[in-house]
Amino acid sequence: MNIVIAQNDRPESRLAFDWVLDHGTAMAGSPTDLHIHVVLVGGADSPASPNYSSPTLGESLASELHGREVAHTVYAADSDAATQIIEVAESVSADLIVIGMRRRSATMKLLLGSQVQRVMLDAPCPVVTIKSPLD
Repeated sequence: MNIVIAQNDRPESRLAFDWVLDHGTAMAGSPTDLHIHVVLVGGADSPASPNYSSPTLGESLASELHGREVAHTVYAADSDAATQIIEVAESVSADLIVIGMRRRSATMKLLLGSQVQRVMLDAPCPVVTIKSPLD
């Protein structure tokens, strides 16, 4: 089973990662039948940005997956997160995409669009969205 997960340093991304760890093996049947494709998203260069991905995030997630003996691939962030997530999902014949989401005002959605919405509408497979319980 191939699961694509979008990751940055936001809390909802970590919740999505934990969800994949909790449910991925069960869905795949065994850890050896699971491959997690981690797409690092957000190219902001400031830790104050909501889309920031620290330089060590990919290494940290890969180390955690390696420790659990889960096959994985980490993809560096691209300038268009939604397109990259969809392209990775298509290229690996993903069974599922998991993405963390945060609540945004209607005005912000209008001005900036929604990467999550684009993934949900254009994904070649089912999409699970995880949001923070505070939202």
